Amino acid sequence: MTYIPDARPRRRVAAERTNAAPARAASARAASGGILDLERRLAQEKAARAHRQSRLRGLLGRRNESVAAAVAGGVQAAAVAAATGLKITEVKKTAKAFSDSHVPELTREQHIALLAALAEQLRTVIEEKESADRQFRADVVDVLRSGEMDVFRIAALTAITADRLRELTRGTGLRSENFRLGS
Repeated sequence: MTYIPDARPRRRVAAERTNAAPARAASARAASGGILDLERRLAQEKAARAHRQSRLRGLLGRRNESVAAAVAGGVQAAAVAAATGLKITEVKKTAKAFSDSHVPELTREQHIALLAALAEQLRTVIEEKESADRQFRADVVDVLRSGEMDVFRIAALTAITADRLRELTRGTGLRSENFRLGS
């Protein structure tokens, strides 16, 4: 079953029964764009996460092909491992896996320079991904603590399952009440 945002009405019954002031404050926040900004930011994070994953997969593929080409071109596995940060056994496995690859006519130094550049690009993308993941986790925790959205709404906006969101927020002090519908 797929959860579609705005397919069901938000629950406001409990707030209206207990006190009208919190309901008015929530509707004022919604009118000023508070919830819409959060929704927009979470939806943008989904697209950014997909873009980062795509860049990471592409760089990993290029690195693996370059490792295989370097080994096939006569570069020692130890030199390739030093340039890429991989273990020697991983270099050898990658070289065997891509044994059918085209070997460009590059010198040893050119292979090493290419591998070092790819390794630096990979490190940059991985650091960017980790930083964005930490920020995303903080945003999810803030939204759940504020009670403006439930975990299912966040899951629908970010294309992450509710169970995965629960895993992401472990150790943050959120209680199970924060994950209930209409909390």
